[in-house]
Amino acid sequence: MSHMSRIKKYYEDNYLEGYPDYYIQGWENKTAQEMRFRELVGRIDLNNKRILDVGCGTGNLLEYISKRFTAFEYTGVDILPHMVNIATEKKLKGKFICMDLFKNNPFQDKSVDVIFSSGIFNLNLGNNKEFLIDALNVFQQLSNGTIAFNLLWDKSPDREDKYFYFDPDKVKGLLTEKYGGYWTVSILKGYLNNDFTVILEEK
Repeated sequence: MSHMSRIKKYYEDNYLEGYPDYYIQGWENKTAQEMRFRELVGRIDLNNKRILDVGCGTGNLLEYISKRFTAFEYTGVDILPHMVNIATEKKLKGKFICMDLFKNNPFQDKSVDVIFSSGIFNLNLGNNKEFLIDALNVFQQLSNGTIAFNLLWDKSPDREDKYFYFDPDKVKGLLTEKYGGYWTVSILKGYLNNDFTVILEEK
């Protein structure tokens, strides 16, 4: 089974079970999901910004952003049609597209200001570190200012084989070495015991 097929199966199984939005997307509860969103969004001024949400799921991040900002342009992309359909049916202020950004990228370089990605690196695909770098290379081409994403922490007390866990210090070292010449790397942790957030900002 390919990596994309494994990702699709995981989320489709959650959807078919009729779980609520947050659980379909792999989060343990709504409070934890919103804590992650708070860390992703909290340090970034999104007024008049062009936002790309990679792995947008059912549009929960846009719901969170819409409570805090009014003037922004949002596009969410996801590989799962049913998630995009749910997001679209919410009639939020944004556009949702079903697509694999890493295979068919329709966006021009530096065409967005902020890229968010919550949860797309969580499933254990066997090549998570490679996937992370490949994804960030794409994000770097598209973003005109900020990239924010979260990862599972290797100090999590409840580790499961189906997920992949990162060491935040190693992640910061890797990204600083690779992108430090033109991006500032910040690690946010302590808000949950199994998760941390990475913010890349253009210097």
